[in-house]
Amino acid sequence: MGEEAREYPTLRDHDYFETEEGWIFFVLGDVHPPGRVWSCLKYVPGEGVWGNGENRYRRVLKNYTVEELLSSIQFLEHNAPDYVFFDYTVGARVIAPPLSKIRRVYRARERLAELMGGEALHPLEERLLKLVGMLSDYSGVRLEDFGVTGSLLLGIQHNNSDIDLLVYGQQNLWRVLEALEALDGREGITLQKSRAREGWVARASARYPLPRSELEILASRVMNKGWVGEAVFSVHGVRDKPPHRYGEVLYRSLGLARRVVEVVDVRGSLFTPAVYIAEDGEAGPMRIVCYDMMLAGVLRSGDVVEVQGKLEVAEAKGGERWLQILVGSYEGVGKEYVRIVG
Repeated sequence: MGEEAREYPTLRDHDYFETEEGWIFFVLGDVHPPGRVWSCLKYVPGEGVWGNGENRYRRVLKNYTVEELLSSIQFLEHNAPDYVFFDYTVGARVIAPPLSKIRRVYRARERLAELMGGEALHPLEERLLKLVGMLSDYSGVRLEDFGVTGSLLLGIQHNNSDIDLLVYGQQNLWRVLEALEALDGREGITLQKSRAREGWVARASARYPLPRSELEILASRVMNKGWVGEAVFSVHGVRDKPPHRYGEVLYRSLGLARRVVEVVDVRGSLFTPAVYIAEDGEAGPMRIVCYDMMLAGVLRSGDVVEVQGKLEVAEAKGGERWLQILVGSYEGVGKEYVRIVG
């Protein structure tokens, strides 16, 4: 399951690592400062339902909110200040522990291969392998282009844990999503859009200043979550390669803003961060960038949407420049949202 981190191999988005303190972080994206890893603290030793053998853990990050992230930053600043890093490319404090503090790494792709090559000992692992096998058969995507993250990656799952599935490569991901659509209602698979969505709407109500009717519309658009039997699963993508090297793009804040734009490309909307390409009638092309992954994959090409978030100018070393509106910023807690208006 875990691998001693003696040579600090490259970690990919959604992989995990464990530090000297026994704290477990998940890797956030594929662009990292030299000698560090952008990440979020998820588990710490303590009384909880997650564990294996004598090791028990409690979750620090429960709902993946910005408030929880800020709380984690405060915890780390007090207990391990070198794990918090001021990232000049985004102009903010981020969690990015030094590679030298990592004692074990957990790779999503290798863990799934390990499970497929042995005997599944846990009922959830059996459901995972069933789901991957069906999706590979129906989509034509190779088994080696899947991975597993979350508690199953760490081997600390319990009977009610979710199955967090990964697909590597943009084309592969969308082929798998098409297969899910075809399998909805068959082979024990039910997508969220075809079943009760109250949980998603309840979580969204606590985050976004939108009426329930509009949140229900977004919930009906979620394409990457569902059930296999009674086990909850999700599917996310990992990009073929990092979008750029660290320091090659700088982001400058223009403050909170509201824009009405038309979505023109959703192919990057189920990666970290989720990226929608949009067209602003006044400003021209711009991006909607969501670190709030509840909004991943909920928009479609042709949607006209109102977005409130942190407006940024992104400037690349090669001279490229673009506008983007960020949802999931520190400054926008309780104020950011995306709503479909046409």
